[in-house]
Amino acid sequence: MLDTRYSILDTRQACSSEQRAAKILVLGLGNILLRDEGIGVHVAQKMQRMVLPCNVEVIDGGTAALDVLLLAQDIERLVVIDALRTGKEAGTIYKAQLKLEEYDKLEQIFSCGNKISLHQAGLVDALAAVRKIDYAPKEIVIIGVEPETMDCGLELSDKLEHKLAEIIDMVLKEIEDAVHRK
Repeated sequence: MLDTRYSILDTRQACSSEQRAAKILVLGLGNILLRDEGIGVHVAQKMQRMVLPCNVEVIDGGTAALDVLLLAQDIERLVVIDALRTGKEAGTIYKAQLKLEEYDKLEQIFSCGNKISLHQAGLVDALAAVRKIDYAPKEIVIIGVEPETMDCGLELSDKLEHKLAEIIDMVLKEIEDAVHRK
C-alpha cells in the first residue's frame, strides 16, 4: 500500500537514478465540498491506496495547484484530473496531452473567455510559474470530467461515482505509457 506520508523527496530517494528521471506526478484537483467538482480529489484519494511504481507520486491537490507544483521538481509527466464543464453530457471524459513546448496552447484554450474549470486559472498560472523556474514537467496530460452537479455535498453523483474506475484506468494507462517509453 502506498504510504502518502512520504514527501516527493522521500519517494525520489527510494528510486534508482533512472526512475528519478522519469518522475510522474498525478495531481487530483477539485473542491470536495461541491460534489462532482471534487472528482480529481476522489480519484487521487483512491489512487493513493494503490501500489504504484516508486517513480509515481499521487497528490490530492484540492484547489492548490500552484503550491503543489512549486514543491514538485524533476517531473517528466504531470497527469491532472479535474472537473471540466463544457456543456456536454455529465460523465463525459476529456483528455488533452501537451509537451513542454506546447504549454502556450493550454493558455489559449483557457483564455477563450469561458471559465470551464474552477481551477483553470490556478493551473495555468502554476504551470507558467514552474516553467519560469525550470520546474515544468516535460509533458502534461489533463483528464477532465464533465460534472453532473456542483451542489454542496461531499459525495459524487451516481454518474461520476460509476466513472471512477474508468478514470483511474486512464491515469494508470498514462503511467504505463510513460514507464514503457523509457
